[in-house]
Amino acid sequence: MRECVIVGKPNSGKTMFALNFAGYLGSKNVDVTFRTYDGLTTCRHYSIDEAKRELCSSTKHKTRCLQSMVLKIAVGKTAVNFKLTDTCGIVEHIHQDEGIRKGMAQTIGLLRYADFIIHIVDLSIFPKYADHTNVDQDFYNYGISKNAYILLANKVDLPAAKENLGKLSAAFPHASIIPVSSLYGQGFKEVKLCVARNI
Repeated sequence: MRECVIVGKPNSGKTMFALNFAGYLGSKNVDVTFRTYDGLTTCRHYSIDEAKRELCSSTKHKTRCLQSMVLKIAVGKTAVNFKLTDTCGIVEHIHQDEGIRKGMAQTIGLLRYADFIIHIVDLSIFPKYADHTNVDQDFYNYGISKNAYILLANKVDLPAAKENLGKLSAAFPHASIIPVSSLYGQGFKEVKLCVARNI
């Protein structure tokens, strides 16, 4: 089964995207498998709304381990199962919390095995990329090298985001960029088509 891995900085909207995209694909309930850095695996059954209440937060690093769901997507006339995996947000500095450091290491380790990378950037606070040490730049460079990558410009529903779309395109000139709203499902049709082509 092919695996799509969602990466990005903390609070870029990765978990909200994963759950609302699952709903967009027709899932009313999801079984979320949690895989910790030390190999512990647990599974919880949620309705989409329950999962959003429990797993989404405006607090940074709410997601500290891999969170996977098996979803179905239409590819031609058949339905194909694929794994969608949400990850711990990555920051540039060494985090003081050991659990978060291990979660970030787990994210980076998983990238080597990902069949497709979904990179989410918070467009509402997108900075000027004056240097190339930014973690988003690293995700972009790696994704482009694998030729299995898409960049989601999230929070396009916010006023500040629209003026930053051009800056994002200039910073990541070789990326396929889809403006989305993880919260409201905007752009999900285009994401579905892209995922279906790559699994």
